Amino acid sequence: MEPGVSGGAASVHRRRRRSWTDEPPVQRLWTINILLVEDDPADTSLILDVLRRHPSVASTQASDEAGAALRQLKAGALKPDLVLLDIRMPRMDGFAFLEAIRAIPSMRDTPVVFLTTSGLSRDVVEAKHSSALGYVVKPDTLAELQKRLDAVIRHVTMSR
Repeated sequence: MEPGVSGGAASVHRRRRRSWTDEPPVQRLWTINILLVEDDPADTSLILDVLRRHPSVASTQASDEAGAALRQLKAGALKPDLVLLDIRMPRMDGFAFLEAIRAIPSMRDTPVVFLTTSGLSRDVVEAKHSSALGYVVKPDTLAELQKRLDAVIRHVTMSR
């Protein structure tokens, strides 16, 4: 055997086979731009903090008023890959906002996920009948919020 070269049975390392239940390796092929439409400043701050720490999030924009966000989308000033949308907001609720952005050609296929405190059955049913990708009830803990947002972001990035 040559010096500096290991070999023989003692140096054979077997790699453990990964099973489908193992966590997949972290692989970030895509990054996304997210628009958050949320009227509660405390929720906005918390959600943006979680999003900005996520490795797949390239940028975040937030609007505390649906009408203002709609005007920016129509003008082409915002080009999100994902919209996170509250339902209960003053002046224009999330369902009206969703209907309005679907009339914008560049937003017809953009994924929209309701991120709301509302667990009312009528809201869940209306969301299921809308063009929204999903419905997430805001959890009570930061760890659970991170987990739910990660699941949404992974789904959107893997679907691209």
